[in-house]
Formats: sequence, C-alpha cells, structure tokens
Amino acid sequence: MKLKNIYPITILALLMLLPSQILAGGGYGLETARSTAGLPSGDIPTYLGRFAGAALALSGSIFLFLIVYGGIIMMTAAGNQSNIDKGKKIITWAIIGALILGAAYAITRMVFQVFQ
Repeated sequence: MKLKNIYPITILALLMLLPSQILAGGGYGLETARSTAGLPSGDIPTYLGRFAGAALALSGSIFLFLIVYGGIIMMTAAGNQSNIDKGKKIITWAIIGALILGAAYAITRMVFQVFQ
C-alpha cells in the first residue's frame, strides 16, 4: 500500500476513537431512567436478601401444600397401608425439607449480619 493511502486511513481511525473516549466519562442518565421507570434503588446484598426472602416464602408455601397433601392421602387411604405409608413419607420429607430451609435461613441471616 502506498504511503499516501496510509495517512488518511490512520487519521480516520484515530478520529473514530475520539467519541468513545468522550462518552466514556458520561453518566448516560441511568439514574434518571431508573427513577422514571419506578425501579427501586439498592445494592447487590439488598437484592440478594429480597431474593432469599421470596425463595423462603415460596418454599414455605410448598411445605404447607405438601403437609396438607400428605394428610389428605392418609385420610383417604381407607385402611390401605401403602397409601398411609405414602402420606407419612410425604409429611416426613416435607418436615425434613422445612428444617433444612430453616437452617439455610439462619445461615443466610448470619452471613448477612456479619458482612453488614
């Protein structure tokens, strides 16, 4: 390539880099967009805490459903020992799951208190 073609290409390439350097210092108005959209402000631990609370609430609802479901299976067993055992297993595993969730909640709460 001839030398006279290299200079315009180099200058054009350098000029194309200038706007990106200027825009790198701008805030882009993200805070304005967040407040206009009505989104809550917060940091990552806040969002993780909200997510953990929602997950525990959902898990509690599932626990309640499983206890009721296991009880219904036991009540409608009509003396069938396999259905009674099935209902007992559902209730037992639901209680074990609730204990694990309680331990997970306690550990999560302890970790968040230590790091705040």
